[in-house]
Amino acid sequence: MSSIAAAGTHSALPFLAARLRDGGWPVARPAQSGDEAVETLLFMPRDLMESERLLFEEERLAKALPSLRTIIILSTLSPRYVRALRGRIAKHVTLIDAPVIGAQRLADGGQVTLLLGGPVDTLDALSPLFAAMAGSAVRMGDYGTAMAAKALQDCLAAASSAITRSALGWAEAQGIDEQRMLPFLRATFGPSAADGLFDPAALMPRALPEDNAGEVLVKTVESALDKALTGAHLTPPTHLPGALAIRPRHLH
Repeated sequence: MSSIAAAGTHSALPFLAARLRDGGWPVARPAQSGDEAVETLLFMPRDLMESERLLFEEERLAKALPSLRTIIILSTLSPRYVRALRGRIAKHVTLIDAPVIGAQRLADGGQVTLLLGGPVDTLDALSPLFAAMAGSAVRMGDYGTAMAAKALQDCLAAASSAITRSALGWAEAQGIDEQRMLPFLRATFGPSAADGLFDPAALMPRALPEDNAGEVLVKTVESALDKALTGAHLTPPTHLPGALAIRPRHLH
């Protein structure tokens, strides 16, 4: 079994690493520059700045792990950034994009879903590792496709949540109790959609205050559209002011 190390400060990483340890996969955390034993790196940075610091700047893990053969990117990062990493990291290192789908409580219980992008033979070899880490894993295609799919999924989830919040705000303005709306909305959209539609916090890091929820939802939509669709036939604008009315409003 190859030596596995983890790097990054994403809140879900300790839980995923714990799941692997429970399944018999020894994980050293954090990864240390110069460690000659590490062959597989579980990479889950908080954002792009931390990714740059860990891979290329201070820790230089992309170059300072002599035996490194595989990097598994578990964070949700810009699809363009993820694809560009292929040209910045040595060819003998296989890159796998494996963004996580699921709220924090699902990560705690090992029930998240991984979207996978990368070479078929590497995904085959690592399938027991993915099975130990998550409740399910879905292969999307070549390297980079999983991150693009995750960006689009985030866009749809954030948009659905934002529109639902608007509908509940309009209902409140008309004197309709939210608790009377939720049961038939859940019945319409199905219980599997409940997290995305009725719990916007499930889309966000734990540290964000509730009063930032609307702003984060809009930024999620903007980011997904801008980054996932760049180069497509129609590229959306980089800013969408007023596109989503997510604050309760009084109707007259």
